[in-house]
Amino acid sequence: MSRGEFEAFAKTYLPGLSFSFLGTGFVLVWIQCILYARYIWVDSGLTTVAINFARCACIVVLGAIAVRKAFSPRFERSLGWVSAALMTAGSLLFFVQSLFPSLPFTPVAAVCSGVGLAWGGGMWITFYIRLGLREALLVAFSSLALSTIIGIFIGIVEESTAFFISMMLPMVTLAMFFQAQKALDAREGRGVVAPPPDDVYADEPRSTIVRLVVGIALFSFVLGVSRGFPFGESIKLSPLFHLAQHLAVTAAALGVVWWTLVKGRGLKFAVLWQAQLAALAAGVILLSTLDPLAGEVGATLIAVTNLFQVGFLWFVSYDVARHRALPSYLVLGFFWFLHLFFRESGRLVMWQLGGDGAGPWQMLIIAVMICLLAVSVGFLLTDSIPRVRPLFAEVCGRCRFRRQTEEALREGRLTSVDEHVWHPGEPTGAVAARAAGSGAAEDESDPREALVRERYGLTNREAEVLMFLAEGRSSSYIASALVLSDNTVRSYVKNIYQKLDVHSKQDLIDFVKAL
Repeated sequence: MSRGEFEAFAKTYLPGLSFSFLGTGFVLVWIQCILYARYIWVDSGLTTVAINFARCACIVVLGAIAVRKAFSPRFERSLGWVSAALMTAGSLLFFVQSLFPSLPFTPVAAVCSGVGLAWGGGMWITFYIRLGLREALLVAFSSLALSTIIGIFIGIVEESTAFFISMMLPMVTLAMFFQAQKALDAREGRGVVAPPPDDVYADEPRSTIVRLVVGIALFSFVLGVSRGFPFGESIKLSPLFHLAQHLAVTAAALGVVWWTLVKGRGLKFAVLWQAQLAALAAGVILLSTLDPLAGEVGATLIAVTNLFQVGFLWFVSYDVARHRALPSYLVLGFFWFLHLFFRESGRLVMWQLGGDGAGPWQMLIIAVMICLLAVSVGFLLTDSIPRVRPLFAEVCGRCRFRRQTEEALREGRLTSVDEHVWHPGEPTGAVAARAAGSGAAEDESDPREALVRERYGLTNREAEVLMFLAEGRSSSYIASALVLSDNTVRSYVKNIYQKLDVHSKQDLIDFVKAL
């Protein structure tokens, strides 16, 4: 990494970064203290399963409510306080249970922790959705790295100290959440606004949802089975492997930030997905040897995959939520339910089959897990899923849209790469189709477009749509002319009305005439 690259990165991203943005990292620390026995063990057995099934149940309830009516800011704030209180109560009850093992507090503590965490962690998606993709990537993976660095300390302190820390964290993270939202309010008040969300994925074929569901479900199921292989109980990691686990996740998370934001290289969904599949498969194979050292290496790889999967799925949820006109917490709930339900189901299956780990059963379970991973690869192997817009499109590197742009540049059909070149929601081939006549169009650009972009914060594409609207063109005409979907045009129109504070098409036409 050159000094110039780091200086450019620091100048671009660090001035707008607040420490409060890293609140999800402290949520992960709380999870480590309560759900995963400080990651000294891969998990806490049936306690972890109970907590996560309680999370799943709460996600379903909250999702059913949100489908009927989106949450109001007041309701979201109340949920935040209730969730923090439940998480604190769960920490306290688990601590009391550790002091008095005969007390029946574990089930209540598990329910409090799981229900509280469903929104106590999930509420952060309403903050992330206000960030641009690159800043969200920085915050998400930096938070993951921060949690694993703190996790090294959590793993070596006394269990009671970890419980005391966990009792403080829910209210701390809630305060960080409120502060982070205020920081964004202040920034947006100064005119620093991320691109508005759109509804690009409304045009995505249903087959994409099926492939995502199957791929993630199979991966998560194998992850759950492997965490209890071969005897049902999770494997305890020695201090050396505990340290290696946290350093590996820290390096992976910071590596994503370095590669994408400092070096400016491409980040592809398929590459990250395949890396996790490879790590999980290697861990499963090492566990199958039944050698103590190899088993601990395998358990460490599985724990690393499990931790990194949290940051990866969070970022996937964010990216989908930015491009789907649904409440962001519904999108997050969909992905998180899918992950938790199938992972903990796999954990229960292994708990039942573990027994004494007889040889033939072990080999059969290993064979089934490898087959499921292979099927998962088949379902989510390439960046052609989703179809209308690749995941992480703004930083996807040499994806099919970018390749079309570079070809147009080489052939002289485009003179620059900017927001006019490719826009989320355009179908494959739209760049090349539009590029043929782009040179003349740029020269004849209406000067009013630059004026509204500068004065009212419209994007290049919104300004183009505005000019068509001012001519009285319909949404379907605009969609055809700009090679966009109807849903994408409607999203742009909605943003234009909000930014210009107009309420009808005639108001908009009058507004443009007055420029």
